[in-house]
Amino acid sequence: MLDASADVVNCMAPVRRSQKNCRKRTILFAATVLFTASVLAQTGFGQGKSPTDATGACAALSNQDTTKPAAALARAEINVDEKGDEFLIHAQSEVEADGAAIWSTLSDYDHLARFIPGMSSSRTVARTGAEAVVEQKGSAGLGPFRQRFTVLLAVREEMNQSISASGIGGDFRCFESRYEIVPLGSRRVRIVYRATLVPGMPIPPIIGLLAMRSMIGTQFDAVLEEIRRRAVR
Repeated sequence: MLDASADVVNCMAPVRRSQKNCRKRTILFAATVLFTASVLAQTGFGQGKSPTDATGACAALSNQDTTKPAAALARAEINVDEKGDEFLIHAQSEVEADGAAIWSTLSDYDHLARFIPGMSSSRTVARTGAEAVVEQKGSAGLGPFRQRFTVLLAVREEMNQSISASGIGGDFRCFESRYEIVPLGSRRVRIVYRATLVPGMPIPPIIGLLAMRSMIGTQFDAVLEEIRRRAVR
């Protein structure tokens, strides 16, 4: 005699699994939509705001330190573009400071985490003359959605002129960066930062670009502010 109830249960099992998987996909999709909508709303995307406004809003999301007045930061030029997997970065600003303050800030690898948002640690692993190996750890993202990273950099210095860094380990498939110090006159200098970055993990296009603009803008401003602080000591 056939057990009809057992047949019904066996037939229904795949349906239940399918429904469960469907609910999981629906929840994941809804969470992604809500997160994306939240980011776009806070950055003004689609509300007639300029890219500059959006970048500023992103910086506000990731940088919650409001103890520094906005007037203390000079307006920096920040450009971040996405080309395939690469993020192409160009940032620059003019500062009034002596060469010692500028160089001591940019080359202070062991204390960068004290004043750069999103960086949890930075230390010199080895040094030979004008070349060093530096390990940095931190996190990047928007608001509570952040990804931790580690990068090991081979650094080469040209005293009071430039600092170049190439990734030799860590969570970036490509990390190439360079600071340039361009004298403009007595105590007036242009700081130029260029970088090509390829994160080790795939990032959604819109979210990745907004997060990178936020991180670069916030961190570059922090470097400029530290240079000014050291210049007036």
